[in-house]
Amino acid sequence: MDNKKRLLLQRYQHDIIKDLEVEYIIDELFSKHAFTSDDFEELFKKSTRTDRARYLIELLLQNGTNASFEAFVDSLAKSYNWLWSKLSVDNNEPVMNESFEDSLSRGNVPRLPDHYVKRTALESEVAQKLNLLTRHKILVLHGMSGSGKTSLVISVLRENSDLINNNFNGCVFWFNLSNCKTEDEIVTQQNLLYRKASSIYTRNSHMNSTMSMSSFGSNMDSHSLSSYEWTWQDLRDRLKAQFAEPVLKDALLVLDEVNEKRCVEAFDIGCKILVTTRDSDVVANFQPQIIKIENSLEEEETLKLLASYLDLEVFQLPRQAKKFHDACKGSPFNLSLIGAQLAENREKLIHDTKHWNYFVNKLAKKDFIYYWKSNDNPMKTIEVCIHSLTADILPLFKTLAILPDNVKVSAEVLSKLWNKAVSDVESIMKKLRSKSLIIETYDHDQRNYIYEVHDLIMNYLKSCVPDEERKKLHSDFLKSYHYDSNCPPFDIIDDGYIAFYVGYHILNTKNLNDRWKLFNKLYLDLKFLGNKVRLTGPADVILDLQKYETHIVNCELDLNLLNSVKAYLSTHGIDLYRYSYTDIVQSILQHESNGLLYTKALDIAQTNCSNNELYFEFTHEQDVEEIRHSTIDVKEMITSVCFLGDYVLAGTVTGVIKFFHIPTNKLKKEVSGTGVSIKWVGACPSHPPQVAALTNDGFIKLWYIDGLEQDEMEDVIEEESEEPYNNNYASNCTISPKMGAFINCRWSNNEETLITHTSKMIIVYNYNGKVLKVFDNFDKEQDILCCVPCNNDRYIFAAVTHNGNNSLVVIDQTTKEKVGCFEETDTVLSILTVPGSNKIITLKSKEITVHEYRISYNNNTRSHTCRCNNLLSAKDIRDNLLFLAIAVNKTGTLLFVSTNDSQIICVDLKTNLRAFDLENRRGNVICMDVSEVAVWNDFEPGSDVLLTGTGTVENCAKVWNLDASYVLQTTQKNGKVRLTKKFDVSFLHHQSPQTPSTASTSTLQSVTNTPRRHQSFNHTETPKRPVVSSLSLDRHALKPLNLKGICNNNDGTYQPLLAVVDDKNNIQVMRGRKVLTEIRTQLDEEITAVLISPCNHYIIYGLTMGSVKRYALRSKETKVIIDMYDPVQYLNFVSPNLLIASSKNGCFMAYRLTADGSWKTEMMQRGRTNLGSQEILNEIQGIKKKSPPLPSEILSSSGSETSLNSKNRVFHNGDTMGHKSQKHSGLVECFWVKDIGLLTVETNAVVKLWNSEVKLVSVKNARQADAYVTCAAFQKNILVICDGYKTAFQTFELKQGEQIELNPIQDYRLNNRITSCDLTADGLILAMGLESGEVVIWNVPGKRQLRLLNHHKNAVQWCSFSPVPNKLFRSGHNSPSPQTTVDNGDDENPPLVLVTMASEIVWWNVTYILKVRANKSYWRTGRNVLTPVASPMDNKNELTESMEGLRLGSTGCNFFFGNGVSAEQECWKALWRKKKYKEGSKKKEILACIKLSGMNAKKFCHDEKFGCFVTVDNSGHVHIMNVMKS
Repeated sequence: MDNKKRLLLQRYQHDIIKDLEVEYIIDELFSKHAFTSDDFEELFKKSTRTDRARYLIELLLQNGTNASFEAFVDSLAKSYNWLWSKLSVDNNEPVMNESFEDSLSRGNVPRLPDHYVKRTALESEVAQKLNLLTRHKILVLHGMSGSGKTSLVISVLRENSDLINNNFNGCVFWFNLSNCKTEDEIVTQQNLLYRKASSIYTRNSHMNSTMSMSSFGSNMDSHSLSSYEWTWQDLRDRLKAQFAEPVLKDALLVLDEVNEKRCVEAFDIGCKILVTTRDSDVVANFQPQIIKIENSLEEEETLKLLASYLDLEVFQLPRQAKKFHDACKGSPFNLSLIGAQLAENREKLIHDTKHWNYFVNKLAKKDFIYYWKSNDNPMKTIEVCIHSLTADILPLFKTLAILPDNVKVSAEVLSKLWNKAVSDVESIMKKLRSKSLIIETYDHDQRNYIYEVHDLIMNYLKSCVPDEERKKLHSDFLKSYHYDSNCPPFDIIDDGYIAFYVGYHILNTKNLNDRWKLFNKLYLDLKFLGNKVRLTGPADVILDLQKYETHIVNCELDLNLLNSVKAYLSTHGIDLYRYSYTDIVQSILQHESNGLLYTKALDIAQTNCSNNELYFEFTHEQDVEEIRHSTIDVKEMITSVCFLGDYVLAGTVTGVIKFFHIPTNKLKKEVSGTGVSIKWVGACPSHPPQVAALTNDGFIKLWYIDGLEQDEMEDVIEEESEEPYNNNYASNCTISPKMGAFINCRWSNNEETLITHTSKMIIVYNYNGKVLKVFDNFDKEQDILCCVPCNNDRYIFAAVTHNGNNSLVVIDQTTKEKVGCFEETDTVLSILTVPGSNKIITLKSKEITVHEYRISYNNNTRSHTCRCNNLLSAKDIRDNLLFLAIAVNKTGTLLFVSTNDSQIICVDLKTNLRAFDLENRRGNVICMDVSEVAVWNDFEPGSDVLLTGTGTVENCAKVWNLDASYVLQTTQKNGKVRLTKKFDVSFLHHQSPQTPSTASTSTLQSVTNTPRRHQSFNHTETPKRPVVSSLSLDRHALKPLNLKGICNNNDGTYQPLLAVVDDKNNIQVMRGRKVLTEIRTQLDEEITAVLISPCNHYIIYGLTMGSVKRYALRSKETKVIIDMYDPVQYLNFVSPNLLIASSKNGCFMAYRLTADGSWKTEMMQRGRTNLGSQEILNEIQGIKKKSPPLPSEILSSSGSETSLNSKNRVFHNGDTMGHKSQKHSGLVECFWVKDIGLLTVETNAVVKLWNSEVKLVSVKNARQADAYVTCAAFQKNILVICDGYKTAFQTFELKQGEQIELNPIQDYRLNNRITSCDLTADGLILAMGLESGEVVIWNVPGKRQLRLLNHHKNAVQWCSFSPVPNKLFRSGHNSPSPQTTVDNGDDENPPLVLVTMASEIVWWNVTYILKVRANKSYWRTGRNVLTPVASPMDNKNELTESMEGLRLGSTGCNFFFGNGVSAEQECWKALWRKKKYKEGSKKKEILACIKLSGMNAKKFCHDEKFGCFVTVDNSGHVHIMNVMKS
């Protein structure tokens, strides 16, 4: 029976006994099964009416249920209405409440503290767990002292009367056991519980005169007060019996602040128990259900608590109140102490809110400790808890005082501090955690537990450790990491701590043992800085350099170096952090061209080269001044950016707004919106701390941003503005869309108002979300696209659209009337006003328009005029260009336009001309903002500062400082062209000419089916000037272009010749980075391919119109040498005397040197043909099929069926093959085979063999169904073709005999698309770059994967092997044992090197990879990493045999240099001999790694010595890298 019903029976039992005649209701009760027949018989044995009534009440109290109570009350309704009304629960609510309070009072449940604030979420969880609590079970609230456990339980019990009455039968017993330690104290508490339980039982059952429990209780009570000795075990047994009775069996026993395990054992009496404790060990063996009580309130709870101390409402608190929550981290104990101090100054704080800053400053400086001095009781609890630790743990725990505030450390760090094993540290931390002295969390990134000491305990620990001892602890801790003043290590242990706080510990040694010398030794060492950036990020390093500058710098030279390091890290430090194998020294050589930092890096690189490490010298462009930018790593996709003083605000796709400090790029603050992607974020121009954000779901959120770092003087009350809202707490206001989602939003220029709009109306809000104005006088059919106020906020310009018609509407804010309208050519994406003028600029995807708008008043008549001009057009810049975002500077002189090709175009608004461009290089800028540098003279504008947010590729914001002199000088110059990824390079040196033989390989002339337009090339007349008509000019007659001394770090070395197509569709011919000449083309001629002739004197380029032109560098003459009437797709000199060209329609043509010394054009294959098998070729040539067929013919015939079956397959270009003569295939690659001729590979996997006269001999591999070959390689008669559509590759061997056969070796499918491939010079090892970024190393004869290389994060665009050394490790009986140390090769031979390129260029040591593989026996597992789809696994023994045969690098032949030893080969050996990984590298197979300036590149070239490497990335940056000589 519910306790409420029992209380009613007990309260009115005398009235019932006085008036009730049981005979009148007993039949109804018996029919409703309220009593049993035995009860019925026993009832009528009673002689009098009162005895029968008393017995009936006793039965209901002892054995009654809710149903029997209801049956009893219902039986009274007819004849005993006055009793029925008294027993009705609905009529007795006051009585119930009074009884509930009585039960809490009898159980000694404390009252709530004066300023308690409900913790709704926790209280709900505790109430829910109590509702499910059963007998013999224990619920535990575990938390550190001061976390509010006790108050939380009191609140739950007092706020849930139904829970007490229904679940615990109205019986709750509360005992505080914080001081209960001895056995006598435990017995005392047990006696007290027994007396209370006995009194409650007696009261609940005093009507049962036959029960003996009451007398037993009184006797027991007298015994407990006598001299009779009871043990706590005896009393526990008595309590078990007592609480087994029905009245007490559901009672709740609350044991508060339990510190001893014996206390729980003594009160384990079978009832429901709730325990609060700071030490979870006290309930370790009781299978408890534990609720962790964190020592922090929510922000709203903190404000309610502070308001209660000041007797205010929350909305009356000033904005500074929010800072108390952050400073105290929501600790209830700390906030209570602060609240008490605030209460003492209540009147002063209420009448002048500026006095709050005094307390805020004290909190920020941790000066609130003195509050505890006046009240020692709170700190005594912490002291007792700490000193309860065992003697071996207490001194270790005190050493945590040297850790920084709010830091989280792992067991690995503490093992250094305590000089103990990690396992021992973890055991100690479990004990500390059980006592709530540390906070333990699990780090999913590090995959281990990390620990933190709360501020309250940390402050106490610091007060316990003397300064001298603390200095020694810091020094010893540094020593455990081997940071000695004499020879500190520059490698940093990656434990998630020391890399961040090494400077903190050095500083706090107070120069003990000259530890401050470490500042100069570490923070000016490039290796240390590189390792620190890799682990912490550049922002942390820059902050350290600023913080410890006075200790780092010893002289002016040190200061200059430190400033150079900060500038470098601000721009390029993110590369070191994101691409962890990028070496800082190499990166400095790449991005710096002179100065102290460059010199230091060069010296280190040269020293490391002497230790056989690989470094490159870069050719830098001279006399080019670029704008340096600061890069901020946002780490999330950016959607919007803006300035806020010295901070950058970045809105992200996750709905978080991040605040970065510009001087250090450090993240200082985060605020969360609605959880939906941020569409726009902006700071109020007239009051910057007010920030608004628009989310993609159409909501607007406003914040008053406070707490950002600012210079403040101690004990000085700051002067603030007198805005009325400044005195109130600025809550986070959210404006919900009520008439449709908000589309755009922005602040007014001069007022603290927000102008936003839906698709149908414009709404103006004030700073707290109140509606000020609504403009809804638009046509119903019109949709609003965007709007903006004019400079004085009097008018609003709105872009509207209706049925494809776009216009700009002018609205008067005062009268809400439309005062003007003018047409737009396309959909308007954004509008902005130009400061200081009456110009409005509109952004369309392909056009930017400027409107000059004027409104004049004559004789009370208003008139307006508008002049529109096209400011910038995408088609005038380049095809397929789109504009993304616009911004204008504060003076209205520069317009910034971001494009979809990672550029920012700057337009001079004075002249409306394009001034200069900024290269973002790694992704498109989708949002911008402009500010200016403050100067001492308020009357002069400062330099512009541009903020850009990259929304693709890399999640970075960049701050560009646009120096006024740079802008002026650059504007006066012509715009610099931007290079594209189409380029070719020649490494021909003037001292080693390679003049091809003038003798032709054949005397055959051009075929007769050459187009008529080409007949002019078929003449045999000897040209009068070979210099013009021949590509194989004598090098002695005409020296190649050679310019020396072009760059500062490449004196005395030759520079490669480059031909690069620029964004203007011209070709820039360069020697190194210096432009020699420009080849201009017609506007309708788009260049598709470019090539440098073998002699360096001609530039060959193909056009979309189908022409291939030859440009002579000396005479500047241009001549058409080939015309295929279709866009040129492929150009290649397969030999010095033969140029192969192909077009999009499959036409192949050759331009070759004939026997008479002239160059002629010949048709190899007409366009749009379908020669995909040997049978078709035989049919065309009129050759009958022989019987029996030759092996090569069998091969062809096997493919002919496939060819026929693939007529209707769909290709990547969307074409569908119909008739076999209608489908054509493009040329992928062609290879010149010595003594045989030409081998061509087409996209449909057709491989054709041509003789030396470029006549088709046979089709060696027939067309394959659904094939789309993306790359191919050929070396030493081994051919590999890679199918990007089927993610497969095929290997073949070209055998020469009576018949030339192309025999298949292997057909294998991978689980990822192949994007690039290369073979070693002997054809035994294949490298394949995948779209996923992985690189597969494959054993061609063994048909096995040797290694899967994981490093790149995106598609590998290029693979290239070095020359093969004479001796390379091979498996077999001479393979090293697993214990053998792996070296990089012998003294005479360099390693085999593989170069791969994606967003990084990586040089891999393949020799090392093969040796490590042998040591670890990777291939013996019989498992392939790539999980093949085709080709079953071969026998393991076959692999061993194939590895036996893997004899790379035959001494008889070399791909690069031919037979014998050449000068180039000796140079290669000298450059690469004994090259190894960089010291400290985790990947020893990587020799070097260089991050491209842009996102990617398409082509990568190197010279024959494998010493010079060239590529051009997507940003147009030319990378020329020369191996640094030791």
